[in-house]
Amino acid sequence: MNPTVLLTFCNQLESHLGISLDLSKEYLIRARLDSLAKENGFADYEKFVRMLISTPIEALHHKAFEAMTTNETFFFRDGYPFETIRETLLPALIQARQATKRLNIWCAAASTGQEPYSISMILEDFESELAGWNVNILATDISEAVLVGARKGLYSSLDTHRGLTPEQVERFFTRTPEGSYQLSKKIMSRVEFKTLNLISSWNLLGKYDLILIRNVLIYFNRQNRDLVLNRMHQQLLDEKSYLMLGSSESIFSDAHYQSVRTGRGSVYQKSQS
Repeated sequence: MNPTVLLTFCNQLESHLGISLDLSKEYLIRARLDSLAKENGFADYEKFVRMLISTPIEALHHKAFEAMTTNETFFFRDGYPFETIRETLLPALIQARQATKRLNIWCAAASTGQEPYSISMILEDFESELAGWNVNILATDISEAVLVGARKGLYSSLDTHRGLTPEQVERFFTRTPEGSYQLSKKIMSRVEFKTLNLISSWNLLGKYDLILIRNVLIYFNRQNRDLVLNRMHQQLLDEKSYLMLGSSESIFSDAHYQSVRTGRGSVYQKSQS
């Protein structure tokens, strides 16, 4: 593809989604857009990209942008972050919120729902401690298409056996006649799904005790990373709230946050300085 055309699309993508790609990622762009181009009557993906960069932003542009997002996820992905939530963060938050008996959690890149539902499963083990509490999980993603599936709580055999033990599958799912697995209504009831673009304006978001934004910021440039982290700081309820990033992501220097070691990893809280 003409490098100028490709670079213009990369700039367009970054402007609207925050995802930063360069000319070395042409193979990825081709792979993600090729089928969408053919579905919409374009002879090849280059003609499709040329149309995208030369016309006003509309629905097809957003489909192309969403096609460039990575929706790789599974239940209890990476393991250790969820151990940290279970063993360290939730006990600390339950102690800190005894007066209000409220707990609000935000998964900021929910994809097909496995992350927020994993947290909801963990909460089942704190049922006695959280009796009478108001506990809510907000799950957001840029792609409404993946959230449509997430809201159904219906997963394949492969999905349920990736990250879950047989005991968890038995406890939290019912097998359908078609061979899929339906998540229990109780686990689903704690989670609300909403479409959200992290680099657009955020309206009507509340304050959160725990925010997870895992494996997202690695795709953003420095300016957009700082933008999102500054906004996340404003959404944390107080200095006892937590921000959790992906295992390969860190906040190296930011006056807004202080790093808190949790065994093999770190989470972040509002700086008290």
